[in-house]
Amino acid sequence: MRIALLTFYILFFIGCGGAEHEAREEKTLYFIDSPTNGIDYKCGERQGVTKTVSKKHGVLTCIYSPITLSLGSLRLGTIDNFTDDQKIYPQDLVPSFNGDFNNLEVLKIAILLQSLDDKSSSDYINIPQETKDRITLTSLENLTIDELSQEIKKMGIIPVTKHQAKLHLIQNSGNANIGKPTIKTFKEDISISLSVGSTIGKLSIDNGNGTLIPPLLLYGDSSEKFILNSNGRLSLVSTLENPKLCRLKVTANNEFGSTTENIFICVKEVGKIGKAQMGRLSNATVKIFKLNPNGSKELISTTTTKSKGGVNQIGNFELKTELLEDQSLYLYEISGGDDIDIYDTGVADKNSTKNRGELRLLTKGIWVKNAMHKVRVTPLSEMLYSYVEGYSYEQLEEELNNHAKILLEDSLDSDRDIDAQDIMIFDPVNDRDALYPTLKYNDVYGQIVEKIRNGDNSYRDILFNAYVVESFQANAVEIVGSSIYTIDMLGSGEFCIYDLDSKEKIGCLKLPYAPVEEDTHVIYVNLVDNAITISSLINWSYSINIKNQKQPFLTDEPFIVSSIVSGNFSQVAIGKSLY
Repeated sequence: MRIALLTFYILFFIGCGGAEHEAREEKTLYFIDSPTNGIDYKCGERQGVTKTVSKKHGVLTCIYSPITLSLGSLRLGTIDNFTDDQKIYPQDLVPSFNGDFNNLEVLKIAILLQSLDDKSSSDYINIPQETKDRITLTSLENLTIDELSQEIKKMGIIPVTKHQAKLHLIQNSGNANIGKPTIKTFKEDISISLSVGSTIGKLSIDNGNGTLIPPLLLYGDSSEKFILNSNGRLSLVSTLENPKLCRLKVTANNEFGSTTENIFICVKEVGKIGKAQMGRLSNATVKIFKLNPNGSKELISTTTTKSKGGVNQIGNFELKTELLEDQSLYLYEISGGDDIDIYDTGVADKNSTKNRGELRLLTKGIWVKNAMHKVRVTPLSEMLYSYVEGYSYEQLEEELNNHAKILLEDSLDSDRDIDAQDIMIFDPVNDRDALYPTLKYNDVYGQIVEKIRNGDNSYRDILFNAYVVESFQANAVEIVGSSIYTIDMLGSGEFCIYDLDSKEKIGCLKLPYAPVEEDTHVIYVNLVDNAITISSLINWSYSINIKNQKQPFLTDEPFIVSSIVSGNFSQVAIGKSLY
């Protein structure tokens, strides 16, 4: 009986002991920036130094995680779990690393390891014990790269530069593509009759982590008929003879390597091809009208936009140039269809979005025929149309060119003059930077696009506000009733009131202190008390009596407020100084 009990207790304790020290497999890992010998590590109860084992360098062996790595008393970092590929990189020790090799914490580790290398081999980094013994730092936190470099110099060692460290780190990263350029290409349809010199499209090229090494290389089927400039613009340099698919390749290089992508150009036996672009409009109805001097319009063609092919081909349609008279005015009208890329990313959305609005392009026959870039019907051409639709036939050409100057601040063609022909070739993907500041500010352009897509004609109110900003040299604007209230934050510092319909100035008041650069203002209109409050975030604010709108006056001395006007106001406008 005693023997049986004794056996039971022995088995019980053996069983408990076995659970506490469960056997686990030993893992072999490698620290890489190249493979690095001489890094101290601790995992569980095991301590060691990365070393060469069986001709492999930077080796450490662990059973348990986390793994803490250091150089003597200088802690480098910790990884909580074994990596799938059994490799540990400096960036794995930095929780804030998100793929950007400009991360300062990552670069500090790389600079330190590469600087302390004894250069005994070109195959790996080797940090001897005697070098680690001279390290006085215990942490890299809160240390700038310049301060770290000074500490390394105190050890009698010349530190590597930040650029050298980043280059070395990327070249030894586990992802072979990191650092290389990226190229966003396209498929495009062109007419067999396209004029030599015409622009076909523009590549989007990211330099990666390096600097592009020119030139961009273009080769492949019929590549001799095209030229690719340093900005990625692809143009036709030789007459096209036959319909065909031209399979081109483009290669971009930087110090980390090269990237090659395909470009497909579909040469078609059709007339000149345009594009409906509010995003990419698939299967939309295209109507082409000729405008007559008596104000009427005559339908001359109806077609639909392309609905199949690459994203860049969606929205294409024939411009019907054979039907156009050089000196006549024409209206291209796009309606319906589905937008398959509402944010112009170049990638089709998972679900398309119904287009409930209209896009129009008012242009001249000769402009369409002579355009050396793709003619596009866009939200910007719709904005220009909305500005000029009330003018007489005789005034239209002049007003198209005049109003183009408040939509773009840069010319998009070769003549350098901003005019209606620039609006006609505006590419919403590549030319957003050319928009006038009033459309870029607070993404007014994007707000207008969304309203047009939804068939909401109140986009014209937003557009008119942008026009007021430019025309009245103001950029804090509020429209209440039949009046427009503005602050000139671009020059004179005046508060002015304009008539909504006639745009005529009713009255102005010179503010004692002109708004300062980067100031932000709120206009609060209180028609019950005939009062205006103009509040600033950082500078002078004002109270103004507008009982007599021809002669507004200050009711109090200018004052400084610590916060913006608050409250449940129904009529508030915010403006910010652009210059």
